[in-house]
Amino acid sequence: MIKIILFSENKNNIENISAVLGKNNDFKLEITGYGKSQTDKWEPEDIKIALLDIAGLSRVDKNIKRNFKNTAEILNRSKTGRIIILDPGQQDLLFENPLFADEFLFIQNLEKEMLPRIDFLLHKMKVIIPEDSLVIGDMVLNLEKYELSIDTRVIVLTFKEFEILKLFMQNSNRVFTRIDLLSTVWGYDYYGGSRTVDVHMRRLRAKIPPPYNNMLKTIRNVGYMFSPGK
Repeated sequence: MIKIILFSENKNNIENISAVLGKNNDFKLEITGYGKSQTDKWEPEDIKIALLDIAGLSRVDKNIKRNFKNTAEILNRSKTGRIIILDPGQQDLLFENPLFADEFLFIQNLEKEMLPRIDFLLHKMKVIIPEDSLVIGDMVLNLEKYELSIDTRVIVLTFKEFEILKLFMQNSNRVFTRIDLLSTVWGYDYYGGSRTVDVHMRRLRAKIPPPYNNMLKTIRNVGYMFSPGK
């Protein structure tokens, strides 16, 4: 079960947010207010998502602004994903404090947008890994979408590059000769030379950022291997 904490001072907002989250049985919601006395009661490490509801709060109340800022800074130092819920006209808070939130949504879009935004953030944080995916650190190879992402950034691969990387990730630390790769990825009816493998490996390494490109290793006079542990 994924723990979500809601910071809010608005009873109506609490009820509405609780109702939306109640539609997903995988979430456990905790509710608290802003301020030091509230933040002393929870451990950010145990919480995956924090919802910071400021919709309807006074912008001129210095205590509210200070308590909100303190709470946001504590969350920013943790690995907790942060979503701010606000009214139109409060966007300047995001520009003034860009590190306070990973996502934001307007209170009037709560019903339609909150669950998709939480789901997106959980995938981004790799709390939820897409089914049928190969994962090494921040590198996710989605076999259903034929998509490679590293630290949430999508990297465009050709079909052959994708198939080579899939083969390597499925067989870590196994050495493949050029003939092995030609027969597996290109098929036995391929009439090109082994130079084709070298060209594709060079292009694949160029597309993948460090340290993952260094995991694609050349075995001199033999072929290639994928070694994530070295």
